[in-house]
Amino acid sequence: MANPVIAEKLASFTIKDFQPIVARDLDLGKPLAPKAGNLVKVVTGMRRSGKSYRLFQEMEMLHESGIPWSRICYFNFEDDRLGSVTPATGDEVLEAFYAAHPEGLREGVYLFFDELQEMRDWGAWLRRVVDNAKATIYVSGSSSKMLSNEIATEFRGRALDFELLPYSFREFVRANDAVGSVELDAGDDGVKAYSLEERLLLRNAMKRYLTVGGFPAVQELPDPQRIALLQSYVQRVVLRDVVERHDISRPRVASALARRALGSNGKQLSMRKVENDLRSAGMPASREMLGDLIGYFEDAYLLFRLREFSMALSERTTAMPKVYAIDPGLAAAVASAGVRDEGQRLEEAVYLELRRRNVGFRRDGIASYRTREHGYEVDFVVGDALQSETYELYQVTVNMDDAATVRRETRALWEMMAERDMKEGTVIVGDGEERDYEQEGRVIHQIPAWKWLLR
Repeated sequence: MANPVIAEKLASFTIKDFQPIVARDLDLGKPLAPKAGNLVKVVTGMRRSGKSYRLFQEMEMLHESGIPWSRICYFNFEDDRLGSVTPATGDEVLEAFYAAHPEGLREGVYLFFDELQEMRDWGAWLRRVVDNAKATIYVSGSSSKMLSNEIATEFRGRALDFELLPYSFREFVRANDAVGSVELDAGDDGVKAYSLEERLLLRNAMKRYLTVGGFPAVQELPDPQRIALLQSYVQRVVLRDVVERHDISRPRVASALARRALGSNGKQLSMRKVENDLRSAGMPASREMLGDLIGYFEDAYLLFRLREFSMALSERTTAMPKVYAIDPGLAAAVASAGVRDEGQRLEEAVYLELRRRNVGFRRDGIASYRTREHGYEVDFVVGDALQSETYELYQVTVNMDDAATVRRETRALWEMMAERDMKEGTVIVGDGEERDYEQEGRVIHQIPAWKWLLR
């Protein structure tokens, strides 16, 4: 007998229930014509970061291009009413959809499977669907392991992965009415000129972005509710995507480590110190276990680790990686009361934007760097040492208000540029204007963060 929950979910779905849909900048490419053996497009990211709505955006574009809704199937597998989700559940979804729209068997369908990792053995099931159905398939999931392990096993060379982070600053501006009157798109020359009023609006919006962050559901909430909801996101990721998924026997340790790691946003995380602090708090855990948990947090998109540039050529560095949260608002919500870390959250926002702009790099394509002569730190080096690519250098600071600050914030760039024979670097400043610094034929470009983030 057909599962009534599946039939009800398929019959009741309408895109109107989710409008208006804020357009996301993540480009999934031109839709493929339905056929057996098509490439699968997989959208991964942390829970509640907007993956479902990115699928809805794609569905709307398909419909506007002339595809009838009767050939578009959307199904979210994250639903407690479904009970244990197995390949048989997926078969029932397809059977129910084709029963209601038999023309799809003949003309081909567009299948959108949301949170498919909830299905046991989903990889083998999806491979069977890909091989046999006349379809174009989109999948979303809340774990990067969907790609690195499971997709790689079942779909080597047959899947395209797309990482969706919470709203970028550009998307944040687009989604918020307070700055809705500002036109973001540049002219034909690629340059956008902003009026004084627009600059003030955007500068204030950036400060708000560093506090609120980019998770769609928190945008209009009062501060106490926003903080509580973001904290619940962390708890859910830790429990569902880490403790349950990896059968962790010490959930209290996992929760405490998550809070500690997110509280170290933009800083190095010492596993030795964390191990000692947890032991003092009555939660002893081995350094190996803590290292595994940090890896699981990264797989679940709760945080990212940034390694030093030397890691691009050697795995033997002893430097501790920096930790960046998935979202500045999330980092602010879990920070200890009274902690003012706007500089770290600005640095984090720049790191996340670099991830968005540099899709497809090896994991060390974005790294930090310490100069050889004095050990000065460059926040971000973008490029691939193994490919001998041209590097981009970025330093991030809250302000450049006086000569001493200018010297401190530019010295690492000058020294690295000399060591690597590079001509340009960039300082992204939270509060400041555009200007250039020149020295011995090299130049450092200073740009306000709000303007750089909008590029």
